[in-house]
Amino acid sequence: MENRNRESDVDMLNRELMEQIRAGSPEDSDIQGRKKSGSGGHGKYSKKRRRKLKRQQKKKKKIKPFQVFVIFLCVLLFLLAAVVAAFFVLRSRGEKLLRETREEETITAPEEAEVEEAGKVIIYKGEKYCYNEDIVSILCMGIDKSIRDTGLDNIGENGQADALFLAVLNTKTGQLSFVNISRDSMVDVNKYNVEGKYLGVENMQICLSYAYGDGKEKSCENTVASVSRLLYGMPVNAYAAIDYSGISVLNDAVGGVTVEVLEDLTGQDSELQVGKTVTLSGEQAHTYVRSRDTELLDSNNMRMARQKQYLMSFLGTTISKTKSDLTVPVALYQAASEYMVTDISVSEVTYLASLVLQGGFSEGNMYSVPGEVVKGEKYAEFIPDEEGLYELILDVFYEKVN
Repeated sequence: MENRNRESDVDMLNRELMEQIRAGSPEDSDIQGRKKSGSGGHGKYSKKRRRKLKRQQKKKKKIKPFQVFVIFLCVLLFLLAAVVAAFFVLRSRGEKLLRETREEETITAPEEAEVEEAGKVIIYKGEKYCYNEDIVSILCMGIDKSIRDTGLDNIGENGQADALFLAVLNTKTGQLSFVNISRDSMVDVNKYNVEGKYLGVENMQICLSYAYGDGKEKSCENTVASVSRLLYGMPVNAYAAIDYSGISVLNDAVGGVTVEVLEDLTGQDSELQVGKTVTLSGEQAHTYVRSRDTELLDSNNMRMARQKQYLMSFLGTTISKTKSDLTVPVALYQAASEYMVTDISVSEVTYLASLVLQGGFSEGNMYSVPGEVVKGEKYAEFIPDEEGLYELILDVFYEKVN
């Protein structure tokens, strides 16, 4: 009986407890509230924390675009600084290399000139001149044959230097001058046989200097020797020869070159009408600087006028682009490399470009060797005016002493 009564008491207690749970006692409500609010009995604190986290998340969402911009700007500035630093490193290295490549030349002069200090000082027509030690000169050649089709087996037939421009740069002022030399200029040229053996000199068109070489470095060096000989031993510090197929590549690399057509070339390209302003693209540039009528005695002089015009426009476009992008000269160098033979390094290109940016270039600094075209036994021959030529040399390479 006692056991049954105990069980009944237990049952009654259980029922009462269940009823309290269903009804919800104050203690149970507090427990449930704490469970909902989070552990530790800090419900109010947890709500504040959640609100704070939400505000922080909103702030992060607002800051994120700005952070991206800042990161982008930092990367851009870093890259710009790297480009500028590389530019000046290459510039410094290039200056040193270009100076080191200068070789001593035997400077001569006409009979009426007095030569002192191995040609560094000249007295001519009562005036005293000193050689400008601040200048460097680079011979630029346009070759009528692909450098890939040349070699020692073809000495005498390795292409001709159809275009010859001696770039003379004052490293102190940045002033750039060009001396345009006719391909038909008559000068003593070093000759070699197919084995590369030296045969002596022969008076011939200067363009043939390139043919008597390997179509690469030896051809360039032989042409440099002829140009120096023509210019009374003026030093030539470096060279760059590009075959004509590379002209269109360089032209398009600067976005085209604009010219006013000087000569009717509609037989080669219908766009090239006299007096028409054309922005040359692709093969048009090649056509404009190379075409000529070989039946005319002075056809090369007419072509040289176009070549000078094109070069000035190309330089103007390149300088303008380089002012906003310092990598342009190196990009052009790389674009031309497949078509070019040169002893100029990337460092030297950077150095030279920095000088040109400093001093610029004007039409008044474009010179041409004076003379006249005559009919030779087979081909046209350009006979330099020796007096006019020497005065040009004094203007470009020397400084008058007051």
